[in-house]
Amino acid sequence: MKPFEKWETDEVERVFGIDSVKKMPLMNDWLAFSQPLTQKEEERAEELRLFIEEFASSWNEEDMKVFFIVPVLQIVNFCVFGSYRAFMSTILEETLTDTQNNIFKLKGNIDMLVSKGKQITYPPFFFIYNQHKEKVRSISDPKGQLLIAMLAAQAKNNGLNLPIYGMYNIGQNWFFVILVGKEYTVSRQFDATNKDDLKQIINALQYVKAHIEKNI
Repeated sequence: MKPFEKWETDEVERVFGIDSVKKMPLMNDWLAFSQPLTQKEEERAEELRLFIEEFASSWNEEDMKVFFIVPVLQIVNFCVFGSYRAFMSTILEETLTDTQNNIFKLKGNIDMLVSKGKQITYPPFFFIYNQHKEKVRSISDPKGQLLIAMLAAQAKNNGLNLPIYGMYNIGQNWFFVILVGKEYTVSRQFDATNKDDLKQIINALQYVKAHIEKNI
């Protein structure tokens, strides 16, 4: 048993044979998605942008989640009664086989995932990992944690070969990730204190919601 928080990116790549690619059409589609915000959404987004601009340097991880990440998710609304919803701080378990046919039992706490149903009985669609401070390698690697969780979700999909979407943030900086088969790609950095970047972050989340509703 090795918890998600103990995995680093290089190790995930080596042990499970996945590769990072610089370009992926699905990422282009994801980041190209644009949906106008309502006036109310625009006003709420600007409130949150000013809030994180003022307090990001003093927030811990829980502060970041409660005061910024969850309110941003509420703009998009990942809770659709009877279909799917967001689950906060929940446990995911799965067994994976590495490139040498060794079996790993994996278990970890996910900051947020979106899954079908009222309880987590279905493969998750989307993940978020939150780390407040700049990455300290000896403490944790949010990208590595996200990747191992995405691999676990991929295994739960029973070979359907569906793309797995995820996001991790380090402080005010957000990164979007797609895993398809044995390849993954990471977006550029989006700064949530930048008005245009925050709008694109919200648009990216709206794309995920539309993707879930299309495939549910």
